[in-house]
Amino acid sequence: MDLILLTYGIYLLLSLLITIWLGQHLYKSGRYFLVEAIDDETVADAVNRLLLVGFYLTNIAYALLMLAEKKEVFTLQQLIEVLSQKMGLIISVLAIMHFINIAVALLWRWYKQKNYLEGV
Repeated sequence: MDLILLTYGIYLLLSLLITIWLGQHLYKSGRYFLVEAIDDETVADAVNRLLLVGFYLTNIAYALLMLAEKKEVFTLQQLIEVLSQKMGLIISVLAIMHFINIAVALLWRWYKQKNYLEGV
């Protein structure tokens, strides 16, 4: 029996769960950085919601693009191997996006502090 449809279903479910969990975690934790960087809670909250939506759209789109599998999956071992490769790739992309967002936030903060100090 070909287990490819089961592999797809598990992959999509895990991808969605990880994306939603991480998105909510980053949304809650990232708010403090945005409020400090923007100095306006209303704007910071709006930017935070937009970042969350963008995060969801980007990651769900990437997960769907990576769905197709050329290998045939007939055994539980093959199913686990395919899922491991796909989930490892998704988690790596999420980590890279997270570090890029942190770098942008830190640069924004640094730039703001530098300009504030020069104006004094």
